Amino acid sequence: MVQQQGNVQQQRFSALLENDYDYNRPRRGHLSRATILSVDENEVIVDLGCKRDGIVPRTDLERLDDAYRDSLQVGESVPVCILAVFGHQGELVVSLNQGLAQHDWVRAEDLLESGETCQAEVILANRGGVVVQFGRLCGFVPNSHLTAMGHSARGERLRRAKSRLLGQTLSLVVIEVDRQRRRLVLSQRLADRHRRQKLLAELTEGEVRTGVVRNLVEFGAFVDLGGVDGLIHVSELDWKYVNHPSEVLSMGDEVEVYVLKVDRQRERISLSHKRLLPDPWPRVAEWLHVGQVIEGAGTNVAEFGIFVDLGEGVEGLVHTSEIPDGETDWASLEPGSPITVRVLRINRWRRRIALSLKDVPATMSLMNVETSPILTGVEY
Repeated sequence: MVQQQGNVQQQRFSALLENDYDYNRPRRGHLSRATILSVDENEVIVDLGCKRDGIVPRTDLERLDDAYRDSLQVGESVPVCILAVFGHQGELVVSLNQGLAQHDWVRAEDLLESGETCQAEVILANRGGVVVQFGRLCGFVPNSHLTAMGHSARGERLRRAKSRLLGQTLSLVVIEVDRQRRRLVLSQRLADRHRRQKLLAELTEGEVRTGVVRNLVEFGAFVDLGGVDGLIHVSELDWKYVNHPSEVLSMGDEVEVYVLKVDRQRERISLSHKRLLPDPWPRVAEWLHVGQVIEGAGTNVAEFGIFVDLGEGVEGLVHTSEIPDGETDWASLEPGSPITVRVLRINRWRRRIALSLKDVPATMSLMNVETSPILTGVEY
């Protein structure tokens, strides 16, 4: 019985010894998460989850910026780096400043591996690129990885472009991390490419998006959808005839668009503005009738005929077979020129209207031409 009790005591003693040493011993230079136990002007005491608490000395606290130091609160989790395994009185000496820096290196390595984007503010511009603030670290974005520069930017133009970036927050991707050389390199171009690819993957035909007009050209308007541009062709700007996109939109306008087509391989997006506007075709077609003589406006001349706007962008076609013999001056027709036509056929299912110039005088008194509120007052 005595021997059995002795064995039990021996097992308990062994268990106590094992528990006493069964933990990760802190090592110098080791990065660890700690919970703040107390904060005062001279030191911060943290719980490292081991046998002894850690102390952040005053000299380390003075290296922190005032705003962060004042924000420290009991119960907050912070990264610390172990400086000395044992202090003068048996405590652990840790550095919050180095812990934050080491934590930023770990974060940079994680971002390098995942390829995810991050945000960083530009704090300095130099000859080779710009310097950004990445937590407690300074990262570098080379000129070739800045989207705002352009491949042709040189000399003074390049310097001014980089100066305008100071104080701006950029979306970046980490492309190189070297702790020993304290080298952290990031790219804005890759971040923009990732954002475009993500947006292209998310876009679906038929959905409605909001974007900003970035450029106007003769054939349409380019709209920024949040990292990738889509094109509204001039024919998709409005139901009525549009000679130039500036008649409908202006640079910087925020506009709702309808996604017509997404070409992910070529990274091209076709958009429409008019699909979100009331369709005038049913109203115009309802008022029209076969045999009606009406005045419209020429919009385009093709080899097979003349397109005529009958009101609010609803077009009809005068086929070449319906142009009187000898009238060849239609080839020089200017967009918006008035034309008096006769309605031949109306196909509501195919949304087509056939017109004729035969048996219609080239010049006709407006008193003899039918008018309607729908078809009058249209500006070209």
